[in-house]
Amino acid sequence: MRPKIICVALLLAFLLTGVENASSQVQIGVRAGMNFAGLRLVNEVGERQETGMIPRFQVGMTVEIPIAADISIQPAALYSGKGFKQNGGWLAESDLEFRATASYIEIPVNLLYSPPLGSGNLIFGAGPYVGYATGGKWKADQAHVLIGDIMIEPRGDVIFRSDVADGEFGNYLYGKPWDYGINLILGYELMRGITMQLHGQFGAANLAPRIGGNSPTGSVRNKVYGISIGYKL
Repeated sequence: MRPKIICVALLLAFLLTGVENASSQVQIGVRAGMNFAGLRLVNEVGERQETGMIPRFQVGMTVEIPIAADISIQPAALYSGKGFKQNGGWLAESDLEFRATASYIEIPVNLLYSPPLGSGNLIFGAGPYVGYATGGKWKADQAHVLIGDIMIEPRGDVIFRSDVADGEFGNYLYGKPWDYGINLILGYELMRGITMQLHGQFGAANLAPRIGGNSPTGSVRNKVYGISIGYKL
């Protein structure tokens, strides 16, 4: 847990330093909410594989920088939970539910358009994000799990590596640690600086690790839908 806390603290310090000498109109905020996370999987023969979505949470700090009337740029530093569930999955048992969680430190930078509506403002937003995976856990709905001829406990760590040759027995290799993609936002800001928003996040990075230095033939991409609430300090 300590590395995650250190990463968040460094990212927040970076954001705060960047706006230290900015205009007084810059607004710092906090945000927390729920992610519903899954994966877009394509196997080595080009077939899509179904995955289920799991609830995770998201929390962090935002900095809103006005650049024109009703238009602003909003960088943020977030802890974002992702993952997926699947029947069989890594364990290749059709009647067994496999679930993996993944934790990311992310920096999204969104362009916001916030026209007035009623007593507040609508929020339309979009922009890129980049994230780095810090760890996770996997578990299966079974008393024990057989991998080859070895019986192990139905749980373990989720790891992130650039090549399958660097995998670890008993731990699930989720993919490469770096992720990037696009955010979409739709929300509403109340007069007191409280915001409520829906968000979608679509990974563009193929997380599938290389195989002995060779490019993967399939693809693994994160996808997230969620809801959150924020407050401008």
